[in-house]
Amino acid sequence: MIRRYLSDHLGMILSVVLSITVFNITAALYEVFRAPVIYASIILITLDALFLIAGYPRYAARMRYLQQLNVSRDPEECAEHLPESISFEIKTYQTLLASLSESYRHEVSAEDEKYRDRSDYFAMWAHQIKTPIAAMHLLIDDAGMPEVKDQLFRIEEYVSMVMHYLKTDDVTKDFVLRPCELDPIIEEAVRHYSSIFIRKKLKLNFERTDFKTVTDEKWLLFVIEQILSNALKYTDHGCITITMEENELLIRDTGCGIAAENLPMLFEKGYTGYNGRMDRRSTGLGLYLCNKVLERLGHTIRITSEAGKGTSVYIGINLSES
Repeated sequence: MIRRYLSDHLGMILSVVLSITVFNITAALYEVFRAPVIYASIILITLDALFLIAGYPRYAARMRYLQQLNVSRDPEECAEHLPESISFEIKTYQTLLASLSESYRHEVSAEDEKYRDRSDYFAMWAHQIKTPIAAMHLLIDDAGMPEVKDQLFRIEEYVSMVMHYLKTDDVTKDFVLRPCELDPIIEEAVRHYSSIFIRKKLKLNFERTDFKTVTDEKWLLFVIEQILSNALKYTDHGCITITMEENELLIRDTGCGIAAENLPMLFEKGYTGYNGRMDRRSTGLGLYLCNKVLERLGHTIRITSEAGKGTSVYIGINLSES
């Protein structure tokens, strides 16, 4: 910090050096007595040194405060807490910064309002569309059209994903953490997809976990349903296994698997990979949302797979102490 301080005051230091040089050159040219010039130079150097020494503590304190502002506060708040300065130039910069900060705050507020309006609209749409979907289910049941019913089921899935996606920006406000058993959550997810298990004639190997954890049941159910949905989507024969390996819930399928080069990008937003491009119904949001939700719940997720041999998804679940 001392080096930076001297660098900031380099102009003043150079002016003193230049003044002393001019004094000595003038004295030499006129061949005058040089003792007064030397004394004046010593006094000038001493005053300059005292000024630098006296100003350093205030400079150091101001720099430390600025560093704390940079670390502990949001950028738009820094303008309101800048240290006072006697320099007119610095005051002008601070005024400009405050003006820019205020303009930025208004822009952010306007964008937030637009985002809330869009979110409210889509949330309202997602709720309202449930009514015609329910009515269509009744009509399809009466008409006996299983293929149409499957497509309607997919529409419900996408509506559910939209609603969960809208909540993920501030998902912690929707969390209700409490001790719960894992098996009923898994069973509910399996029941949700029971018709697809039956239609595709896939075997389910479910070993009860007898596991208790502290989590949000609704959001963990959403994650398990997303994993099961992917497993069912890409598995045409064989089985899906749900079991516990140490503190990880394992959901394994015998589907088409995932190429090794795609594994590192599975949790990226909008990434579908080769399988997703083959299946035009993929959105690339399912695993992205799962990863985001589990991270905020304090759980983990990892995936292993081999092309043509199936995929294994491991969800890290913390053991409840109760």
